[in-house]
Amino acid sequence: MTTIRETFVSSIMDALKSDAQLQSSGVVVERSIYEAVDREEPKVVVVSRGRDIVLASTIGRTTRQCDLLVSAVVRDPAPDRAADVIFERSHPIVMAFDGPEIVGVEEVTTDEPETADIDGGVGIVTMRYTIQYQTPPNSLL
Repeated sequence: MTTIRETFVSSIMDALKSDAQLQSSGVVVERSIYEAVDREEPKVVVVSRGRDIVLASTIGRTTRQCDLLVSAVVRDPAPDRAADVIFERSHPIVMAFDGPEIVGVEEVTTDEPETADIDGGVGIVTMRYTIQYQTPPNSLL
């Protein structure tokens, strides 16, 4: 079995992988930021999770909030600009994400670029979202 929050990551990754514009521009979709930094591709988008907190618990339902991180890992002299090209396509896909347990998706913030001098330079820019969802109180499924 897989937790519901992990199915969110898998579903969003699948949606990004199937986007024709991202495919045609050579964007690779990854689950691991570490693997993305090690890759040779100039444009990688990483979908991962942050914290997951309980917002409310009532009889029979727990409302949770899962932080979703969408990171653009780019090899470009202007990583913020290159990341925005990726986010232009990924943002509407994430914001449209829906399912029976989901209460809503909200954009939180975009981090400033982080850079590293690896093989000519790598920039990482992360957009943060929250997904509110509900589960039974005794389950993460």
